[in-house]
Amino acid sequence: MYREYFGLQLKPFSITPDPRFLYMSPGHKEALAHLLYGLKEASGFVVITGEVGTGKTTILNAFILKLPPRMPKVVVKNPHIKPENLYFLLGEAIGIPEDKRSRDYIVTYEERLKEMGGAILIVDESQGLSIEMLEEIRLLSNMETVNEKLVQIMLLGQQELNEKLKSPHLRQLKQRIGIKYHIPPLDSGETRDYIDHRLRVAGYVPRERALFTASALSEIYRFSKGYPRLINILCDNVLITAYTDNVKQVSATMVRKAASDIESTYRSKKAYGQSSRFSLFGGGWVSLVFKLVAAALLVAAGAWVYTRVVPRDTSPSTVFQMEHKGSATQQDGSDPETAADRPGIPRKIFKQSVQSYGENDRPDPIIPPPTEEPAKDRSTVVTVGSGDTVAQIAADFYGKVDDGILKAIRQANPGIADLDVVRKGQKVALPSLSEAGGSASQVLYSVSVSSYHSIHEAKAVFSDLLSKGYQATIYPYLDEEDKTWYRITIGTFNSRQEAIDYTGKLRGAGFPYAKPVKISMED
Repeated sequence: MYREYFGLQLKPFSITPDPRFLYMSPGHKEALAHLLYGLKEASGFVVITGEVGTGKTTILNAFILKLPPRMPKVVVKNPHIKPENLYFLLGEAIGIPEDKRSRDYIVTYEERLKEMGGAILIVDESQGLSIEMLEEIRLLSNMETVNEKLVQIMLLGQQELNEKLKSPHLRQLKQRIGIKYHIPPLDSGETRDYIDHRLRVAGYVPRERALFTASALSEIYRFSKGYPRLINILCDNVLITAYTDNVKQVSATMVRKAASDIESTYRSKKAYGQSSRFSLFGGGWVSLVFKLVAAALLVAAGAWVYTRVVPRDTSPSTVFQMEHKGSATQQDGSDPETAADRPGIPRKIFKQSVQSYGENDRPDPIIPPPTEEPAKDRSTVVTVGSGDTVAQIAADFYGKVDDGILKAIRQANPGIADLDVVRKGQKVALPSLSEAGGSASQVLYSVSVSSYHSIHEAKAVFSDLLSKGYQATIYPYLDEEDKTWYRITIGTFNSRQEAIDYTGKLRGAGFPYAKPVKISMED
């Protein structure tokens, strides 16, 4: 929304853990060094903790990029995993046949790990692991040679992880922790450097007047206490305010107002004027966890991360090809390679961290999944820019656009006869989630069927799918060259297995390049 206004190529204060924006404060450098040292020395267990928003997941992603390309790895971002799932995923990573991916074949695991030189298990949000799961992870560390552990285990989590490790049931695991480090928040100087770093990475060119005044930076630190995620949330909000007010420099007054506006959304009428424990930027950490989740949905619904939990091979990412042949449901029996070379048929090969789930048998007739509602809990009025469309504005604002969102926008703008025909300078109201009748639940999985550079092409295919009864959604994203693409997906699911099953149905119905993708927003 404000990138062009401030001369930015990327959104500088997204809360997604993008390694490109990793600011290496002394604390972050120390945390990354502990992870790399633990890997090099094969120390068994490494535990990294930090409060909410200190950048643990961003450091984790930077660490993964530094791993040897062929090193088998299991990255778990859902702490509610079961022991049987853990053995299946580890077996998958090291190439054990599917029928032997269980605890019953532990000798097979050990032999295979020795052949491959070991593997690494990384668990994010480890404070959520059950005592049973932590004990199972400890048993994995029993696999070793005379010189080193065969499974290197990295646990990242909040301070509660340290409390859990004090349990008498985990004393054996605690004794095996070779490296441990707690990430501190940024100090005031590091906060300024952090903001400057993210602006430079985003392409900001310094001008005579700095984007943030010195007093504004001081206020940002005062409200955020140096926690990177809170810095991002506040800076993103205040830049939106500056853009809306046509102001080129952010002042301390604007920061205080933005912070107050954010805080007010978490207080009931009875809470106004009372204790600051309801504040996003103050109060206890227990309530702050929930506020951060709400804040993420409130100001960064355009952010998404495509992260595979466990790779099917040992490469850092899965390369796959998206193709679309005319209509999204066309079946002419032609060869995909030939069809992709026809004029007007977009074709895109790109890399993403997307989990590949394998083939499925020809399915039963498709039953459309439950309709998903808009995932945005905020209302505003935007001004149409040159070349803008309502679909593009909605995609940028909500992080996606589907039939439910378009219907809600149409109802909120009765004066606009045709949403496909808007002019520069026209005002468009984007309804809040409650007005749209939506839900704030987080989308986990969907099935990708095609991708386009042009929002007009994407909208045409999207409309065609809707007319055929499919629950289609458009998600904008940036490729490795920072070019915007509009991905079309069908269906929303709470589990990957549901997405896998639906992928098989779509392939059987004429979508040969359907792929299950993870589209959840992560810390």
